[in-house]
Amino acid sequence: MFWNKRKKLPITEEDKVWIDEDLIWLKAELGKEHFMEIQTVKPTKEFYNRNFDKTEKDAEFILERTMELMSIKDVEIKLDFFSDGIVESENGTILTTPADINGEWESAAGTYEKNEKGIVISIETQQLKDPISLIATISHELSHQILLGENRIEENDEYLTDLTAITYGFGIFIGNSRFNFSQFSTNGGFGWQSSGIGYLPEQIIAYSMAWLSNERNENTEYSNFLKPSIKKYFKNSYEYLKNEKPE
Repeated sequence: MFWNKRKKLPITEEDKVWIDEDLIWLKAELGKEHFMEIQTVKPTKEFYNRNFDKTEKDAEFILERTMELMSIKDVEIKLDFFSDGIVESENGTILTTPADINGEWESAAGTYEKNEKGIVISIETQQLKDPISLIATISHELSHQILLGENRIEENDEYLTDLTAITYGFGIFIGNSRFNFSQFSTNGGFGWQSSGIGYLPEQIIAYSMAWLSNERNENTEYSNFLKPSIKKYFKNSYEYLKNEKPE
């Protein structure tokens, strides 16, 4: 019957295989007990109890709180800032922009570095304007610490890094920040930039969140915080996984 037709996944079978394998690896690597107790982080005062004022103090608060939520302890991480955006004069006139000839550019949201001097997470200053993106960026950079800093992997893997942040409950922030665009105006016209937050497409973010909630038997009401497109992918994925029969 057509009404019993099985929900179709929003990702390919090939993507499903590597996502499942990576999430199973993370479950083993982080420890089953710890893995299963993690809950989805929501953009509420329950998780980030602060009135954000778009300053570097926000980033410092988010770093400390996110380290707590990700169980990163006994390590000192320095926070630094850099600018990769528009340079304006005091009266708001745009002096320089990194945009290309088509008026477009993609900037890095953050970086992670570990060397003999210690661990440094650098944040692009435009991130301070949006707490959701700032939390997404910091959770991603802290996932580098969990993977590289704690010697779980030898070579950087950005896809696994995003999956690690999602595993620690930050899928809402990463998903909702996946494509952030801002426009600017100049005397000669206009341009736009994309923040470059995250490496995974919306479908994979949504499927990963559904996989984790299904595995943890988690209440999925948090999906109401997702953007409509991701929420749709999430719902389809979750229903598929709930009806998936073990071989």
